[in-house]
Amino acid sequence: MNGEAVAAMRDTPVWAAWESASPTLPYDGRLMRDTMSGRPLPAHRRRSVRIPVLVGHGGAGEAYMANGARQLASLGDHYTLHVFPGQDHGIDPRALAPVLTAFFTTGRPD
Repeated sequence: MNGEAVAAMRDTPVWAAWESASPTLPYDGRLMRDTMSGRPLPAHRRRSVRIPVLVGHGGAGEAYMANGARQLASLGDHYTLHVFPGQDHGIDPRALAPVLTAFFTTGRPD
């Protein structure tokens, strides 16, 4: 992330919370390095999952997020992909809540 992006983030209401979580960044980076590099997802780490998984992304979000969600959802029949129309990375809770409620109730997002 470039300096201009970080400067813009400092003006957001969540900056203090992000700053307080900053000691976890080295751990987070080590944990996520293989999944945030632009390389294909390491499928072997996800094929062992056997419970229903809802994978979602905002339809108005960045292409790389949609690509990652589609790749993850393609790893097995128990992965369900849901696109939140008109949403970006910060999905509105009013759009998210009914999808989560349906998924946790019926195993399907709609």
